[in-house]
Parts: sequence; C-alpha cells; structure tokens
Amino acid sequence: MNKDRTIVTLILVTVGISFFIFSMFGKVGTLVMAPIMTTTEYLNQWPVFTYGNLIIQQPSSSIIILILSIVTVSLGLHYLKLKNNHFSFWLGINFILWGLGAFLAGLSYQAFGYYLKCSGLTACLVTDWVELLYMSLTVLSINAILMAYAAIIQPYSTSLALRRFAFISILAYIGYQGIGMMIPDRFMLSYESLLLFLSPNLVIFMLLSYRYRHEEGHAQLLKLWIAFIFVNLAYFVALLSGQGSFILAKTGLWFNENDTLHVLLIAWMIGWWILIPAKEFSHEPHTTKNKASH
Repeated sequence: MNKDRTIVTLILVTVGISFFIFSMFGKVGTLVMAPIMTTTEYLNQWPVFTYGNLIIQQPSSSIIILILSIVTVSLGLHYLKLKNNHFSFWLGINFILWGLGAFLAGLSYQAFGYYLKCSGLTACLVTDWVELLYMSLTVLSINAILMAYAAIIQPYSTSLALRRFAFISILAYIGYQGIGMMIPDRFMLSYESLLLFLSPNLVIFMLLSYRYRHEEGHAQLLKLWIAFIFVNLAYFVALLSGQGSFILAKTGLWFNENDTLHVLLIAWMIGWWILIPAKEFSHEPHTTKNKASH
C-alpha cells in the first residue's frame, strides 16, 4: 500500500506542476465566448442569487453539485477505510478525486462562474483555470479506476498493461490539455473533448467486466458502466433539446442539462455503494472463477 500511496503522490505532484506551468504561460485568458457575451448577457442566462456584492449564479444547480461532491467523496472514504486492499484503495482515490473535481466544476460552471469568467472583463471567457483543473482531476480519477482493475485482473502481463495505459493516459492528457491552453483551442479545453479522451477507458472497463461477467463482482461493475453510458446520453439529450430553457419557460424553475447529469450521477454513485460494497473486498479480490470479489 505504501507503493500505491507513493504513486498517487508522484502523479499529483507531476500534474500539479505541469498544470501550474501551462496556466502561467498559456493563453486561456484570450479565449472569449463566441458570439461575444457581456457580463449582463452572461448573468441573464440563468437565475442569480445576490447578497450584497456577492453574486451566485444558478443557486439550485450549485446545491445539487455540492451534494454530488459530498456523496462522491464520502464514497471514496468508504472504500479507503479498508487496509491492505489495492482494489478498494484505488477506488477510494478515484471517488475522492472525482468528488473534488465535481466541487471545482460547481464553482466554475455554476456558483462563481461570473467571477471566474466575466468579472472585470469586457467579454466573458470560454473557460477558466478552476474548470480546467476539474478536467485534470477527472482524468486522474478515471485512470485510478483502471489501476483498481489492474489489482483484480490476471495474468500479470494484463495487469501491467492496464497500469501502463493509466500512466500513459494521464501523461497524454497533461500534454493534450497543455497544448490546448498554449494555442489556445476551445474544443481541446471543452467537456465534450474530455469525454472523447476518456472514452477508451470506458471501453476497457466494459470489455474487462464483460470478459469476466461470470464472476459476481465484474457482473455488477458491467451494470454500472452500462448505466454510466445512459447517464451521459441523458446529458446530451437534455443539452440538445434545450431542456433548461423549456422547463424555465413552462414552470419558472431552473433545471438544465447539467442538473440532469448531476442528479443521475448521484444515483449512480449510490449504485456503487449498493452493488460494490466495501465489505465485499475485505481481502484482495481474485479473477479466478468463483473468487472474483471475495
């Protein structure tokens, strides 16, 4: 376990230093929204709560993603409570990073987006450093799941290949995001680009769990990944349908595509709690028949 902790520390330090350097020398501050959007136009897109000089945009959405963040970090701690278990350790790291990333996303996309993208500017920016850091944490968290898979997959050559893929994926995204910040390029720094970048990981998760679906643990994991696909499809359906504007016009309530995604993700996180309980992994799982998760 000490080796795992050392790996996590080295990865976090590498990503942190790289992100700082690219933030310092990048040109993200030149990427303005197209068409150009003023502060007033930006705030008029959604409900805003003001208290004195404090402006919080999308207050209900901010609460929803805060709940998602708390649930996800709690799930990570739930897995980390086990000792000497590589599978649960990496799942715990994944969900803690995922939850922290969700919190940062809530600051940028929801609560304090005005301050990060518009305050003091004549034209609002496409993205900001908080949003980009959230994407970096997301890449780390998803690859932590790959490390968790590596702990339960045999033979050793396959396990080693998964670990190598995780490291390469992290390094590749550091470079990819860095280039996007230096050019700068709005698509390379977008959420949609992030999903495309991480799609090979999701395919690997599904293929591995399908390959070992006769084992209870992998059968449950496969269900979760299939559900995850539908969660993201629901996001894009809500986005393309203009759900937020429609519901606001019809009911006066604010509930957009991000809210749809976050509510479904809360349910998905609870699904992990139920289908992959930490107590099931009190000993390191094996991938031999009938011993997958016990």
